[in-house]
Amino acid sequence: MSGTLTAAQDARRQRMLAAATELAAAGGLEAVQMRDVAARAEVALGTLYRYFPSKEFLMASVMVAEVQLLSGLWEGRPARGETPAERVLNVLDRANRALLARPEVSTAQIRALVSGNQEVAGVVRTVTDGMRSLILSAIGVEPSPALNDVADT
Repeated sequence: MSGTLTAAQDARRQRMLAAATELAAAGGLEAVQMRDVAARAEVALGTLYRYFPSKEFLMASVMVAEVQLLSGLWEGRPARGETPAERVLNVLDRANRALLARPEVSTAQIRALVSGNQEVAGVVRTVTDGMRSLILSAIGVEPSPALNDVADT
């Protein structure tokens, strides 16, 4: 879905993301069935598909939400370390610990990101940009269009 969501739409979207996360925690990507997600989130199946056209898109969107959460949490707790390299390692260590906290969910997210599903490409870009911003912030560099252009090549 594009554009700004109303409060009700955002709440519905958050329920769908939470339901997918719960199912993935119980059994990985295979356990994330769109019909089950819709039932658990208490939305119509068509509504789920309007927000998330596939389970890969859905699980990749869960990762976007988590990268955004990490970014928000780390605003008050910047990366630690004396040098840029130490701060980057700190960011990567913290991100890795977050992934390892729920291995089934993390595996499902990564499988979704690398699925090759064309509709997931924009979500993959959002995850990549989010992690790039966290790393650049740790280095002390502001992301710029020129840096993004270099990364595209």
